[in-house]
Amino acid sequence: MPERDPAKEPERVQMIWFGEELSDNAKAGLRALSQRFPNSRRELVMLPRRRPGDTGRRHVQELMDGYRAEAQEHGVQVRHVRDDTRKLAAGLGPKYNHRSIEDIFNMEMGNAGYIAAKDLTTYLLRGSETGLSLDLSHHHMTDEEWQAVQQDENFSHTAAAPFDFSTAELKVVDLSHGQDANMRNVLNAGFQAMTEQHGDADIEPQMMRHLDTFAIYTREGTRGQEAARTAAVMHMGYLAKMAQDEVLKGNVTFNPRDDDKRFRPDTVNLADDNDLGAKYNTQDPRRADVIGRMNISALADGIHAAFGTPATPPGGTRTDMPTLQVDQATWDDITMRAFQVGNVRVLPQLSLGKDNQGAWRTEPTQDPSDLTNLKGEKITLVQASNMGVSRAAELGMEGLNKPAHLPYTVERSASAGNSPRRTPSPSSSSDESMGRTASDVAALPMPRTPSPESSHPTDAAASTTAARPKVVRAATTLR
Repeated sequence: MPERDPAKEPERVQMIWFGEELSDNAKAGLRALSQRFPNSRRELVMLPRRRPGDTGRRHVQELMDGYRAEAQEHGVQVRHVRDDTRKLAAGLGPKYNHRSIEDIFNMEMGNAGYIAAKDLTTYLLRGSETGLSLDLSHHHMTDEEWQAVQQDENFSHTAAAPFDFSTAELKVVDLSHGQDANMRNVLNAGFQAMTEQHGDADIEPQMMRHLDTFAIYTREGTRGQEAARTAAVMHMGYLAKMAQDEVLKGNVTFNPRDDDKRFRPDTVNLADDNDLGAKYNTQDPRRADVIGRMNISALADGIHAAFGTPATPPGGTRTDMPTLQVDQATWDDITMRAFQVGNVRVLPQLSLGKDNQGAWRTEPTQDPSDLTNLKGEKITLVQASNMGVSRAAELGMEGLNKPAHLPYTVERSASAGNSPRRTPSPSSSSDESMGRTASDVAALPMPRTPSPESSHPTDAAASTTAARPKVVRAATTLR
C-alpha cells in the first residue's frame, strides 16, 4: 500500500451504518469511499437493529456476517459500536457512563431512531479518536458536479480548497456559505433555539452558521476533539432535560429502581405537549424537528464551548453579561462549505458528494403505520415504539391514548369487545468559570425525582411551538 499523505488523507475514515441490511446505495458508498481514501484506515461502524428472542439474535448475527463479507471486499474493518461503549463513555463523566449510552441506543434503535443514534455516535467517536466520520450515502465527486460547483455564485477557490488533515483540529459542514443562518442560545440546557428573547433575562439568541454533521473530522488532543465530547454530553443532556420536563408534566415515568445513569422510560403517553413522546413516535410531525434540532444544537454548543471566547453580545453594553462568541475567522477555519447540485450536497474540499434522499434504514414492506389490513388475533405494531398509534386511534382501537409501557407490543385481545392490550417486549478553551458553566448546564442527570420548581426559566418559551424558528436540516439519509 502506498504511504498515506497526511495532508490529503485522514488517519482514519469511519463509515457509519445503523439499522438493517446494507442497501445498494450503501454498498456503492462503501466502495466509493474505499476508493477515495485507499491509504487511510477504514472502518465500518455498525449498530444492527436488535429484535427480541433467539430469532432476533440470529438476525443480528446474519446482519454482522453480511456486513463483514461486504466490508472485507474493500479492505474495511467492521466495528460493532456496542462493543466500545465503555471506551466511548470515557469523556462523558461524571454524569453519564456506558450504561447511559447503551440505554439510549436501545431506545433509539427500538423506535427506528437510527439518525439520532448515528448523531450521538458521531460525537462519541469524534470525541475519542482522530478521524473523519461519514455515512454511506457519499460518493466520489463527479466531473459534472465539480463543473456545477464552479458555476455556483458562492464558489471561490478558497472556499473549495482541500484542507490539511495533518493540521486541522475540526472540520464540520457549513450549508450557509459563511453566512449567519440559524439562531441558538448557546450552552442552554434545552435543545430549542427559544424565542427572540431568552425569557425574562433578555439574553438574545446568537445567529450562527447552518451546520450539519454528514461529514466531520477531529484530531486528537485538540479543541476539535473537545468540541465533539461536549456535543455528546450536550446531546445526552438535552434528552435528560426533555425527560425531566415531561416528568414534571406527568407525561413520562421512569423505573424508580434505576439510578441517574440510566435512561429507561417506563411510560410515555401521547399528549400533544410531550416532546419526548414526539421524539419516539415516527408518525408525529414534530419528530424530525426534535431530532435535527438536538443534533445541530449540540454541535453548536460544543463548538462554542471549545472555540468561543467570552465577549459582550453584539449591540450590548459593557454591563451586559459576557457570552461565548466564535469569531468569523474561527468559523472559516473549522468549517467546509457544501454546495447544492441537484439532489447532492457537494464537498469539493473532500472531493465527495452527499446524496440527499428521503428515507433512513426503513423496511417498506413492514410499514408499522399501515393498519388497513389487520388480520389474526395478534397485531404487533412495532417492538419498543409508538409507531402506528395515531393511525390505530383513527381506526377506533380504544386505549391507545392512555400512558403505555415502552417497550411494548400492541395485541388484539380475545376478550369482550376485542379491545387491544399491551404487553412488554423483551428489552433488548474558555476561562475556568465559563468551562464550569458549560459542564454544569450540559450534563444534567437522568430524571428520577423531579423538583417541584420549574426546571428552567425559559420552559414557557420552549413549549411555544409557534414561536420556534424552523430549522431545515440537511438530509443524512439513504433509500
